[in-house]
Amino acid sequence: MSKVIVKKFESYAKTIPEILGEAGLVEKICSYPAYRTGRRQAGKDQKQILIKPNLTINLPPPCTTSIELVEEVIKFCRKNSRAKIIVAEGSGGCDSEKAFGDLGFRDLARKYKIELLDLNQAERIEKENPKALKLKKVLLPAIAFESYIINLAVLKNHSAVKMTAAMKNVFGFYLNKIFIRWPATRSFSGGWWNKSELHMYGVPESIIDLCRYIHFDFNIVDASIGQRKSEVHGQP
Repeated sequence: MSKVIVKKFESYAKTIPEILGEAGLVEKICSYPAYRTGRRQAGKDQKQILIKPNLTINLPPPCTTSIELVEEVIKFCRKNSRAKIIVAEGSGGCDSEKAFGDLGFRDLARKYKIELLDLNQAERIEKENPKALKLKKVLLPAIAFESYIINLAVLKNHSAVKMTAAMKNVFGFYLNKIFIRWPATRSFSGGWWNKSELHMYGVPESIIDLCRYIHFDFNIVDASIGQRKSEVHGQP
């Protein structure tokens, strides 16, 4: 059974470790949560942890996930697991590498010696679900099926679905077919969103279908400062 924890925000440094501890993340990412005891605990050693922030564009929070939140999750995982840690995003409104650079994630990666991955450039595998509403066959990053995924979303109003929280962050794994067919076009040139097909199919339907393919293992929705009126150019 899923556990939902709602906690009053004080600071990322205080609140995030408390939430991760209360939610039992240690047991989910490592079967030896207390190395010093030498006792095996219930759980599973994860070889690879993929942290998925919302970096849809190179704008600061609350449009995007706070780097302070991501840093606290990295510190917690590093303390409690020997898994490889990857921060991954496939930005929709700018080049992912630009979002990583402008929002400080390159410096963060150097500080903790972790990998940054542009999901728009990642190797893809074909997945098929005849029961899908719209996406009955889709190419998705292989790494999504090889990792323990920690989803770090932000709470925002959305023009198509009223609000966006944890589930819509799955859009970062998708890429319009034209970009997949012609890799040379993947470098973002502006003018349109590289996830625009999902809006054509219908945002609610696309969320449902993608979440049937990709399962987030652990979710945090940062509502410390929400965003009103728009998912991109909204107001705190």
